[in-house]
Amino acid sequence: MSRDNVIKGGVVIGLLSIAVAAQGAPSLKPQCVAQLKRDVDAIASQPLFNQARLGIAIQPFQASQPIYTKDAQRYFLPASTTKVMTTAAALMKLGPQFRIQTDIYGSGTGPTLDHLRIVGRGDPTLSDQQLQKIATQLKQKGIRQINHLLGDDTYFQGPGIVPSWEWEDLQAGYGAPVNSLLLNQNAYELKIWPQALGQPLRVEWLSPHPIGPWRQINRTRTVAQNAPEYIEIVRRLKGNTLEIEIIGQLRAGAPHDRSAVAVIDPGWFLLKRFRAILAAQQIKVGRLSLLSTPKERNALLKGKSEQRLIQIQSPPLTTLIKTTNQESNNLYAEALVKTLAQKQSSPNTHQQGLKVLKQTLTQLGVNASTYAVADGSGLSRQNLVSPLALTQTLKGILKSPHASTFQASLPKDSIGQNPASTLWSKTGGMRGVSTLTGYLQHPQSSPVLFSLMFNQYNQSSSKRRQAMDAMLLSINRWQSCQGRNG
Repeated sequence: MSRDNVIKGGVVIGLLSIAVAAQGAPSLKPQCVAQLKRDVDAIASQPLFNQARLGIAIQPFQASQPIYTKDAQRYFLPASTTKVMTTAAALMKLGPQFRIQTDIYGSGTGPTLDHLRIVGRGDPTLSDQQLQKIATQLKQKGIRQINHLLGDDTYFQGPGIVPSWEWEDLQAGYGAPVNSLLLNQNAYELKIWPQALGQPLRVEWLSPHPIGPWRQINRTRTVAQNAPEYIEIVRRLKGNTLEIEIIGQLRAGAPHDRSAVAVIDPGWFLLKRFRAILAAQQIKVGRLSLLSTPKERNALLKGKSEQRLIQIQSPPLTTLIKTTNQESNNLYAEALVKTLAQKQSSPNTHQQGLKVLKQTLTQLGVNASTYAVADGSGLSRQNLVSPLALTQTLKGILKSPHASTFQASLPKDSIGQNPASTLWSKTGGMRGVSTLTGYLQHPQSSPVLFSLMFNQYNQSSSKRRQAMDAMLLSINRWQSCQGRNG
């Protein structure tokens, strides 16, 4: 997952008033536009980018067309800038106050229930703490025994992972599967510390240990200051035993590394954790069953009556999209895609969600031929997105009633001096891919949207960052030039 940086507020009201007041195309100063083109051309044509592919679109918010493009209609790997499209579509389709529900149904009367069924709908925020609250409420209702604990994992249909994700991504916490019954983001979180030179790294589990047979294999060491650093976590199932192998090295005295590894069977993961949490409240649990299809669920519940005992809700969508964009959280993004298909009947919820995403973006004014996405997070290397698709998405959502809500979801930072401009942006990164999209607001001019997409490069990350920073400064100078001369 990529991490994004951006700016200080005070621009929301100005931005919205501009959106409402805009009438036709603005009058752009030719000398300012010409200087911007010279600046960006000079940066993009540096020899270090000779083998790379660069896609660029720069467009004033009020303008009908970009003022600078470079292969802006061509496809690029977007990485996590895909989340801009996902969160914009979710906000438009579901609304800022939308919440994801998890329901607890019971059959029978206390102190013994014939069955207890937890119905998941893909809440990415569901955690041990919430299961503990449920267990406490059940105890307060006088429940002391549950003969049959059911996990209803039927709301999302189809695979929990995107087929085009790479194998190494599926091992990591950022590539965890997305099912109806999510818990602790379907990952075990670890903190890894260097020790004395030559010693193995110290591993601290931030999540509860796996339930059932498991073992940890530590193939790490603490190295000298001039040695490279890396951490890799591999998980495998050997018979009934879960093996988690930590490989790598950190320098002596270096900060800790925080990593996560995906759970293997998320529905059972939640059921077993729930049983352990209920046991801590002295509530006995008999057998466990995971319901994976509506047919299986209907057959088991046929002829049984049940009532809803407890309902819990996720935070509002405003919070979910903020986590998605500011933490570049893949699991949240994929859960939102599947949630877009909430009222659709489909054997593959993810594919249906992508259809709804595309329909919603079309309504926002995004040309459907300018992108083709395989997921909502950007982790898939089958995503194909043009710079124009991203700037069109930004323009559409910023013209909507949800402009300020979407703006608040993006990382922010300041750029330039005297006066400083404000930047809201989303980054994306994977091997050979670096992207940045967002908009920049100068105090004396309207916002300018941009998408910078670098693909197939092998330069150092510092060189790439310098080039992107230089382009942002060029946009800032263009805005300042517009303000001084108009």
